[in-house]
Amino acid sequence: MRAARRLEVTEGEVGYWAAHDARKDATLEQAAAAFGLNEDAARKLMARFGRWSPYR
Repeated sequence: MRAARRLEVTEGEVGYWAAHDARKDATLEQAAAAFGLNEDAARKLMARFGRWSPYR
């Protein structure tokens, strides 16, 4: 459990900044292609990592 929690914390720290940088530097279409997701799924993933509303 300790290792799983550490991974969760690390994901939150790294994912936050990566999501914000991606939001600044790439279009949603580019991010979706990079993730291998559709645009809706990429938007939701980036919102979760970036801690913003996926509806904004």
